[in-house]
Amino acid sequence: MARPPRIEFPGAFYHIIVRGNRKQDIFLDDQDRSEYLARIQRYRKERGFILYAYVLMTNHVHLLIETPLSPISRIMQLISLTYTQYFNRKYDKVGHLFQGRYKSFLCDRDEYLLSLVRYIHLNPVRAGIVKEPGEYDWSSHNDYLKGKSDLVQPDSVLRLFSESVSRARKLYGEFVNEGIGTGRNEELYTAVGQQIVGDDTFVEKVEKKVEGHGRSYRRPPLVKIFRTVEEITGVSGYEMISRSRGKEAVFARSLLAVAAREHGYRLADLHGVLKRDYSVLSKLSRVAMEESTKERMKKMLKKLNAHLQT
Repeated sequence: MARPPRIEFPGAFYHIIVRGNRKQDIFLDDQDRSEYLARIQRYRKERGFILYAYVLMTNHVHLLIETPLSPISRIMQLISLTYTQYFNRKYDKVGHLFQGRYKSFLCDRDEYLLSLVRYIHLNPVRAGIVKEPGEYDWSSHNDYLKGKSDLVQPDSVLRLFSESVSRARKLYGEFVNEGIGTGRNEELYTAVGQQIVGDDTFVEKVEKKVEGHGRSYRRPPLVKIFRTVEEITGVSGYEMISRSRGKEAVFARSLLAVAAREHGYRLADLHGVLKRDYSVLSKLSRVAMEESTKERMKKMLKKLNAHLQT
C-alpha cells in the first residue's frame, strides 16, 4: 500500500521515526549526536515547533513534535538535509544518509502524550543498551527529571502529574520506570490510513481540520476487508478461518492481517475474526516481508485497496 500524502495542519502532534538508509548507522560518535541536536534546536527556534521528547539511537531517531506554525515536512527536510551535509563532509561520503521517507504518525495528543513520552524514553532500555533510562545520555528523559536544557518542553507533561515540580518529576520517573520490561507498544503503530493514531472521534476531528482535500481517513469496516480478501484471492472465509495450512489459505490470512494493520486495526481485533492467538497473528503479518511473497503481497494490497474504494 503506497504511503499517502502527509496530513499537516497547525497544531498537529506527531511521533516521528527517522532511520538510516539500509539500516546504516547515522551517528558514529558523540559529536554527531550533538550536531543533530544542534539542528533540532536551530529549527525549533526558527520554525516554532514544540519538542516533547526525543531519543537518538545508533541508526534511528524518535521525535515527539507539535507543529503550531510550520508543516512537519519542512521541519524534517531542514533537519535531515543539513545533518546529511554535515555527515557526508565529515566522513567523505556521498548520497543518502536517511531512509527514503521518514515515518510520521499523527497522534491524538490527549490520549497518547504520556504513553509516547514513556515509550520513546525507554527505547535504550528495550534495546539493552542501559538498564535504566536515566543512564542514557542521548534522550530527553533527564530533561524531565532535572530540567537540564531548553531543547524540550516538559512542563505540560509534568503538570499532568502534579503542579509541584519536584513531585511531578518524582511521579513522572515512577511512571516511566513502570514501563521497564515491556516490549514494543503495537498500539502506537496501529494507524488509520497508515498515519492517524487515534479512535474514530479523533479521525473525524482530523478530517474537519483538512476539510476540502477530498479525502476520507476513516477506516473501512473489518468485515469489508475480510470479504474483499475473499473476493480477490478466491479463498473462502471458511478456509481462512479453518486450520488449513495450504499455501493460498496462509497467503489470504496474511493479506488480511497486513491490510487490517494498514487500515488502523490492531492484531487483537483480528482475533475475533481468525480465532488465532497474538503470536500466530503476528507471524502472519510478517509473511508480507518474506522475499517469496513480498511482490505478490504488494500487488494484492494495491488491488484490495482499489476494491475498498469502490
